[in-house]
Amino acid sequence: MRAKKPIIGTIVGVLDGALDGVQAQLIRRTNLGYTVKLLESKDTFRKGDTIHLSMAEFTIHKGETHWR
Repeated sequence: MRAKKPIIGTIVGVLDGALDGVQAQLIRRTNLGYTVKLLESKDTFRKGDTIHLSMAEFTIHKGETHWR
């Protein structure tokens, strides 16, 4: 059985731009938004930190949407 490819996206418009452009991996999708894991560090946020975002704050890269 094949392992699923991780879904990667970009964070936009969070905390007055503090995380703009940071790459993150989607962990969970809910009715309220997304839970993502940071793939890079920026300022006080470290690689591997888990962040909760609204749907408007996380842009999934095209070709990466395997959700039903």
